This record gives sequence, C-alpha cells and structure tokens, in this order.
Amino acid sequence: MLLQVSNIRKSYGIDVILQDISMQVLERERIGLVGVNGAGKSTLLKIIAGELSFDSGAIHKAKETRIGYLAQNSGLQSDRTIEAEMRAVFAHLLDAEQELRQLEQQIADPELHNQPKRYEEVLERYARRSDWFREQGGFEINTRINSVLHGMGFGEFPSDTKIATLSGGQKTRLALARILLQSPDLLMLDEPTNYLDIPTLTWLEGYLRSYSGAILVVSHDRYFLDALATTIIEIERHAAKRYTGNYSRYMELKSAEYESELKQYEKQQDEIAKMEQFIQKKHCTSFDNKTCAKPA
Repeated sequence: MLLQVSNIRKSYGIDVILQDISMQVLERERIGLVGVNGAGKSTLLKIIAGELSFDSGAIHKAKETRIGYLAQNSGLQSDRTIEAEMRAVFAHLLDAEQELRQLEQQIADPELHNQPKRYEEVLERYARRSDWFREQGGFEINTRINSVLHGMGFGEFPSDTKIATLSGGQKTRLALARILLQSPDLLMLDEPTNYLDIPTLTWLEGYLRSYSGAILVVSHDRYFLDALATTIIEIERHAAKRYTGNYSRYMELKSAEYESELKQYEKQQDEIAKMEQFIQKKHCTSFDNKTCAKPA
C-alpha cells in the first residue's frame, strides 16, 4: 500500500467540505476520483499533496514514497527553454554523468597508473556510479524527454523555445509533460485532459496505462476514466466510497444501488401505510369512533 487516508475532515468556517474521508491507494492502482462540482475532490488532492491543511484525521504513506501533484490548469512558469526545463528534471542524473566523465579523465591519466591503490579506488568508484546511473535510466534521458515532448504535442517545437513565449494551454501541457518525466510513485492529476486534442489525449491514455507507479486522477471525461481507471472513488455528501472497475462499471453499480435503495424505500413506505391502517382500524374498533372512514 502506498497511501492510507483516514477520517480526514476539512471545513471552512461552518461549511464542511470533507468529513470522515477514508481511502487507500495501492501500488500501480489507477483510481478515478469523481463527484459533483464542489464535492471536495480538488481539496482532497491538495491535502494529500501537503499543499492544504486539514482539521482532523491522518495520512500515512509508505517510506520513500514520492508524490507528484498537478493542479487543474496549472501552467508551467519558467524563464528556461523547453529543453532546459525538461532536462532539469534529471539534474541528479546529469550531475552523476558529469562525475563519470571526470572519472574517465582520471582513469585515462598516465600519472594515475603509477598509483595502483588510487587507480583501483577510481576504477571501483567508476564501476559503482556507472551501475547506479544505468539502473536509474541515465542512458535513456534524451529518449524519454523526446518521447514525452512528442506525445504532448511539442515534437516540432525548437528545443530552444522559451517557455515564457508559450500560450496558457501550451504551458499547461508542458507542466503535464514535466510531471510525467518526474515519474513519482503516486501521480495525482486534476483534470489533466484540459487543452488536449484527440491525438495527445490518445497518447496520454496509453502512457498512463503503462505507467510504473500509481495514479489518482480527477476528471469529468468519462471516456478517459473508462480507458484508464481500474477503481473509482466517489465523494458524495462529504464521504468517500470505493467501486471496483472503470467509470462505466461504476455507473452500473451506482444505478443498481439506487434501484435497491428505491425498492427498500418503497417497501418501508408500504409497511408504514399498513401500520397506519392497522392503528386507525384498531382505534375505530376500540372507541366506536363514528368519524372513522367507512370502507368503500
């Protein structure tokens, strides 16, 4: 389990937004978070991301779990170029790559060969860093960046394009591209399909289906949720309820619940009506009340 939310409550003054919200996120799970406008979906994501406080309850996450959150219409603000911004995601790997180049220069230095012990230490350091760099995907940095940028519609943009010159919609798509490259253990997206055309949306669905981490997404796009979600969590009347399956399956289960509740209500009404008739009949019999209605 990556994340456990227990009895979260959030209110603004007398207005209760969330009340006793409990849910869990499992590894590689794809969760669609649904509910009417104002139900508290975005609020819950912000609370989980640590961007918003809550009144009571608890949030527990597995050790080392990295959470990435992209708010609705969250445009990327940066003075960098597209390429520089995307490569900044891999700063730790780029630093390691620079270290490897320096170690290679040391290894090639004839003077180091005259220091056997030091030479072995540098070789060992180089081997360890090379293995780590490979395991972390250091050799695929450019491939990953180019793939995501192409999928998000920036394939034809010059790499030196300044982000500040992009439109609002383009900045939103670029912010989505960056968080995809960050690859957090739990990826939380609030209405990610805004500003996406059909080809980009199709690419995003495929990318997220094969994503290595867990996904928690808020979306009003039922087709997107059908293609991605394996679990639906509905926030209704300040509480959360879990449904297994995609959005269409959720609607089927929700409809069945409504029919069951309606039948139960009608059964209760029938029982109430029968009880009232029994009481009225008993009352008329006991007191010989002339005002009692006569049978038709």
